[in-house]
Amino acid sequence: MGRRKPNRTRRPRQDEQTPGDLFPPGTIVQMLTDSAARAHTAAMSRGMAHQPALTALRAGRIVAMAHTRPLYTGEDAEKGIADLSLLAAAAAADCIVLSWETCDVKIACDIPFDAPDEALNVLIAGEDGQYMHVEFPYTSHPVATRNRTGLQGFRPQWLTPLQRTNNPLIRPIQRAVEQSFIQREAVAPSGLDATMVWMEGHGYTVNLIDSRPPAEAE
Repeated sequence: MGRRKPNRTRRPRQDEQTPGDLFPPGTIVQMLTDSAARAHTAAMSRGMAHQPALTALRAGRIVAMAHTRPLYTGEDAEKGIADLSLLAAAAAADCIVLSWETCDVKIACDIPFDAPDEALNVLIAGEDGQYMHVEFPYTSHPVATRNRTGLQGFRPQWLTPLQRTNNPLIRPIQRAVEQSFIQREAVAPSGLDATMVWMEGHGYTVNLIDSRPPAEAE
């Protein structure tokens, strides 16, 4: 997936905070947000963008995480992003954290731009159907030299984040959220290990973190 750099007029943040600073220090969401911001910053330096990613959580623990496979523009990109949900379903996740970059996903999925904004997104969704979506807009600044691939690199200047609850989502993200929980009965019997093997065989990057069953309450 590639990216392009539209213009924006929002004001920069007056401090040097990173996206993860929006959340309480030491929390899972804070750590995942910081990780996504670092990954996106590194990708931008190569002229690319953060790959859409899903983290599956169960009983407050990270079970596994995955990044998208190589995607073709259009329907394949939509399906490839939505199919991140297979990991959540196989892990019997009760919560997921999705991250993606607005421009990159819209370009890949042939989705029209409502506004020419660059933003890193973090979405926390529970099996109860509720979710919180935070956008971390930024301004791209070109770095001094091109990388060895010849692409122009950029660095982000983070702007004031936008936090919404249960607002409309772009199609592939909406599908990923819904399918993460409604596919559980169909996918879980295949087993987490088998699902991970299938996803890795199709080009997804998958990491198993902690698949132990939740401890029973005493």
